[in-house]
Amino acid sequence: MKRKYRWEIREANETAAAELAAALGLPPLIARLLAARGFRSAEEARTFLDAGAASFHDPFAMKGMAEAAERIRKAVRDGERIRVYGDYDADGVTSTALMIRLLRRFGADFDTYIPHRSQEGYGLNIGAIDKAIEAGTRLIVTVDNGISAVEQIAYARERGLDVVVTDHHEPPAILPEAIALVNPKQEDCPYPFKGLSGAGVAFKLAHALLGEADTTLADVAAIGTIADLMPLEGENRTLVKLGLERMAKQPSPGIRALAEACGTEHAKLSSGRIAFGLAPRLNAGGRLDRADGAVKLLVTESAEEAERLASRLDALNRERQQLVDETLEEAERMWLRRVEELGGRMPETIVLAGEGWNAGIAGLVASKLVERYYRPVLVLAYDAGAETCKGSARSIDGFDLHAALTEMAELMEHFGGHQAAAGLTIRIARVPELERRLCALAAEWISDEDWLPKRVADMVGSVSELSLETVTQLSRLEPYGQGNPTPRFVIREAAVSEAKAIGKEGKHLRLVAEERGRRIEAVGFGMGEMAAALEKGSSVDLFGELAVNEWNGSKRVQFMLQDWRHAALPVYDRRTEKQWLRSLVRLAEGEERLLVLCASHAAWSEAAASSELEARGAIVAKYGEWERMPEPLRSTVMGESAAAAAEGGRTRTALSAGGPAEGLALALAGLPEQPDAARSLARLLGAGHPIEAVYVYAPGGDSSPAGSPGSARKPAFPDREQFGRIYSLFRRQGSWVDAPDGFLRQTSEATGWPLSIVRMAQEVFEELGFLTIDRSNVKVVASPARKELEQSQRYRKAKENAELMKLCRADTAELREWIRRMAGAGR
Repeated sequence: MKRKYRWEIREANETAAAELAAALGLPPLIARLLAARGFRSAEEARTFLDAGAASFHDPFAMKGMAEAAERIRKAVRDGERIRVYGDYDADGVTSTALMIRLLRRFGADFDTYIPHRSQEGYGLNIGAIDKAIEAGTRLIVTVDNGISAVEQIAYARERGLDVVVTDHHEPPAILPEAIALVNPKQEDCPYPFKGLSGAGVAFKLAHALLGEADTTLADVAAIGTIADLMPLEGENRTLVKLGLERMAKQPSPGIRALAEACGTEHAKLSSGRIAFGLAPRLNAGGRLDRADGAVKLLVTESAEEAERLASRLDALNRERQQLVDETLEEAERMWLRRVEELGGRMPETIVLAGEGWNAGIAGLVASKLVERYYRPVLVLAYDAGAETCKGSARSIDGFDLHAALTEMAELMEHFGGHQAAAGLTIRIARVPELERRLCALAAEWISDEDWLPKRVADMVGSVSELSLETVTQLSRLEPYGQGNPTPRFVIREAAVSEAKAIGKEGKHLRLVAEERGRRIEAVGFGMGEMAAALEKGSSVDLFGELAVNEWNGSKRVQFMLQDWRHAALPVYDRRTEKQWLRSLVRLAEGEERLLVLCASHAAWSEAAASSELEARGAIVAKYGEWERMPEPLRSTVMGESAAAAAEGGRTRTALSAGGPAEGLALALAGLPEQPDAARSLARLLGAGHPIEAVYVYAPGGDSSPAGSPGSARKPAFPDREQFGRIYSLFRRQGSWVDAPDGFLRQTSEATGWPLSIVRMAQEVFEELGFLTIDRSNVKVVASPARKELEQSQRYRKAKENAELMKLCRADTAELREWIRRMAGAGR
């Protein structure tokens, strides 16, 4: 199995955990989790666990809030017309809906405007400002946009129109000259929490205008926070917690209808159901049509209208899903053609521009490409005959997308976003240069380990700890989401008891594992094909989350598997497979690099003559030959280029450029029969090469391992105690003549060891100085110097040969242990 993820396991400060448990009366597990997530003081942890309205910060600590609140109050007092200028995504829609609810309370004269994504693009535009002036607007209040609208706000000022900006995106170097700029990310803003969404900033504006944090507005603020992937910590966690409580107890008609459209009950809404159910439907309007319907849904008081609007958004979402699938397929074909043109080398970033694509789904397509290829992705859309294109970008850990685009800002007409996501407009002719410079920055900024997606676990847990009681305790950490993920655990060195593919077409995995005598059931969705790699008895580390499986009124804890890895070098026993060469060909189909070592000339001849193995790039050799392979063949096997090997350095191969190097799969066509072959194998296993797995076959011989029907178990070599018994008989005898039917045969019959073993023991004792042999006369030395058996070369060689003889009858567990021991001895 190829390594797909790198694991990072948090380490809890045990002192801090003990103090948290004592001060707050927490179960030890919860205290350890909080400590692992960085909580040190009891007050900090209490604020997190008991988040409520009282924990909100003073809104007037945010720069520009006082000016914004005063200008809005003046507009309400004087009856000036206010236009709320929103955005077409879920955060912008919920921000707009929150402002509608707020301004209705004040009896303000207002309306709303959300630009059309493809016709107008993101943020304020000159045409929309002209429309506002024509409608008699005196004040524009932006939500979830405006911080970079320097030119547009300057135009509004010239036309006598005031603008209050509320936003949460990264501020540019030059800020617009608005009446007020409310954004906690402004460089000199003292507000203590910087992670608010656009809806969160709007909620703080309402807090300032109302004089209190009104939790009846928390529902839409919570949806915006979750939809925009804001970290669920600080005020965001409080907002989401209060918002979920509001939706469960007193949902608005729109939220109730939208939940039903998602197939869930409003009382069961969670951050996950919002992220994957409500948010995509709220986004669908702005992606394929206009976002106004989503805004109306969130503010309507009519259940009938809510049902109609929710149904419309649900239909748009299905249409959006189909469009995403079609565009993704086309984009992937375009990307693979690009890779083929480059001779198989994958550029560090994916930059694709497609005629006729919908810019509204560019971000979704980019996200899916990131999931598949794990590199920064930019997807752009343009119409036939157009000179510019618009699109979205998504990034990976280790590559700050906003910083990268800032480095080449002169190439684009407009851009904005943050580290992980961005949107931009650029002239089509400049796209190749954008790609070139993005690739150069990615190659410079992204470290080798960052090319593998990271999965973070909170702690290593034992199976005995991961109980139903634990699941109940963990509920205190909810709501989960970005920045406050569902707790993840690692179970180390669990023994596989059962692994099988389940579900339709065997797409999913059911695994039963045992650790310290306790069993746990794990389920891995979409991991069914991995069942074959999880042989019974193999030792694995498991990574996942806890859940409760309810069936027929009973409950049991279930481990939701997200990833796994072998806890030791995986060894697959294939000795019972009669068609060993056919099995080897199937193995080669799934391995990037495969080395086949053959124990016999017959096996080597058969494997080397296989055109199928050759076509799949497998290297076939006899034991020991891998060390004598000429360059570049040896480097191909070892995963290095000839140049890198000569320079003592390392380079990426063409196929793995911009990603981690692939490991080597090793197939043994017969086990080594001579010590030299075994030592060569040990050197290969222990030389630091990335051996991913070892597969053992038994071509042309008896493949019945010990323990199988008909196999007999006989000790192959005496242990220290048995050597001692033989020596005791020698000392008692004192001296003898080494003859075929003499004393050595009597010793053989007395001990049960073959004559060859007794004779070998005699040679060992002679080498150690315990005996003297003069021709056929043997005499025990009266007071020999004390020596260990391992000091005898004859003993070491005989033991090595005996182990090899025993190996052909070893059961699977013994085979694994021997190969892993060889790997250790070769280091």
